[in-house]
Amino acid sequence: MLAYVIKSALLLAILYGCFALLLSRETFHRFNRLALLAVLFASMLLPAVQLSLEKPGYLSYDLESVYLSTPDIGQAVAASQVPLPAEENVAQVPTSRIDARQFVRHLYLLGLLASISVFLVQIVRLWREVRSGLHTRDEFGNTVVIRSGDFPPYSFLHYIIISVSDYEQQRRPIMAHEQAHIRLGHTCDLLLLEAVKAVQWFNPFVYLLGRDLKAVHEYEADSAVLNLGIDAKTYQLLLVTKAVGGRLQTVCNNLSHHSLKKRIKMMHRHNSNRWLMSKGLILPALMALALVAFARPKTEIRTFTDERPVPTDSCGHKMLQAFRVPADCKNPVVKRYGDGIVVTWLKGTWIQGFADGEEYSSIEDHPVCTSPTLFPTKTCKVKLNGEELDIDNLPDLPASALKKVEKHFESGGERWVNLITMPVEIPAGTPGSINPELTILLTGTVPKGAYQPVTIWRSSGIKDSYDWHDYIYTSWTDHVENVRIHLEEVAIRKDHRVRVNVCKGVPQKHIDRLKNILREKGVTKVEFAQQ
Repeated sequence: MLAYVIKSALLLAILYGCFALLLSRETFHRFNRLALLAVLFASMLLPAVQLSLEKPGYLSYDLESVYLSTPDIGQAVAASQVPLPAEENVAQVPTSRIDARQFVRHLYLLGLLASISVFLVQIVRLWREVRSGLHTRDEFGNTVVIRSGDFPPYSFLHYIIISVSDYEQQRRPIMAHEQAHIRLGHTCDLLLLEAVKAVQWFNPFVYLLGRDLKAVHEYEADSAVLNLGIDAKTYQLLLVTKAVGGRLQTVCNNLSHHSLKKRIKMMHRHNSNRWLMSKGLILPALMALALVAFARPKTEIRTFTDERPVPTDSCGHKMLQAFRVPADCKNPVVKRYGDGIVVTWLKGTWIQGFADGEEYSSIEDHPVCTSPTLFPTKTCKVKLNGEELDIDNLPDLPASALKKVEKHFESGGERWVNLITMPVEIPAGTPGSINPELTILLTGTVPKGAYQPVTIWRSSGIKDSYDWHDYIYTSWTDHVENVRIHLEEVAIRKDHRVRVNVCKGVPQKHIDRLKNILREKGVTKVEFAQQ
């Protein structure tokens, strides 16, 4: 959210600055009003629009992470996944203490609530004033509220609030002025302005824009009064007498709202050359540039589905899905192995395998397997209860139906996976898939050989060495390998243990940050070792 607000504020400041330099002194009142409204709309809408720009050479998937059964493919997919933008990564990481980012967020929300509260108080006060006076209607159907007291007349929506003395003595010019505000829909502009001010209450440019927008409103209303044949000097004298008034409503159009000197000078100015309107073309050009600046790199998206409605379990997880390699795929490894079948299993599934002469067996401890596995149909047979599956005719099964996964991989030999949906009896003593021991390497700098700029590496199990070139990386907030996720995993087991190897030169703030994460996740068996 903070990223959106900052983008919105910067865009408004840039667009308004161009308006102030190029158009604010011209007499194109309607054009200037539309330009200012366009700035308001653009500042609110464009930062929320996420266009995608083509960025060739990447391939990503709808599932968070997919590891292929062939190591080469797994490496290619891992290398091709695109990290989330930095501001989103940070926003996803809660901490146990109020850091600078949280302080700014809380401060912003406090200002937002204060702005909304002030607006609501003004609306309630205005409603009371509207209901308290004598009501009548003018020739255009507007409601005229006549109240006692000495205050400048103003209008809101279809209401015109005027004092008894003004209604009796200066009715015609005042009513013409306020009727022009209503006819031109100026109240809607002010409501939009208040909404933007609430979101950008900290931005000084939004208040400058509001000042100019209200000035344009007054210029338009003044022109409407003079076009009715009312004497200009008489009308200007009226403005002078109303220049000093009581409390003004910021959400209303007031007769004496803007600088009296500028309004009188504007009445005497000659109309600007219409060709000067072309200067306003800079605004849509800047808006287009903003869209490009806010755009994200586009990745090729492939959905793991065979385009048929597949029933899911209560959690919405599908057991079998077909993956098709895009026709324009640029990843040579993925193109080499071709289409495949994606398999997802849930907690309690028995995983039994044989790979290069070694057997392994475990029970899935995660609620859902951390990485749904893609088995290429060119190199691996996928069976269901012993019968080979056809990628074009996959059965409709929820992930909860899968009870056991049998894997058999031989280098240069037979490769098959058998998915069993019938009840199985898991041998006693079969370990869980989560290692209750975890080692974190806190480097402070990018380790040699790392292909991502990270500060933390991890390994399942306790490791005393600082030579981590052969281990998978992780970072504070990366969406592929997140140190918080691993801490949540080990915390599932009561006997979990964490060792933190701190390299030389690591700033104390990184150490404190990791301690806070460990404490937040309830990890108590922690050992910090300095290099």
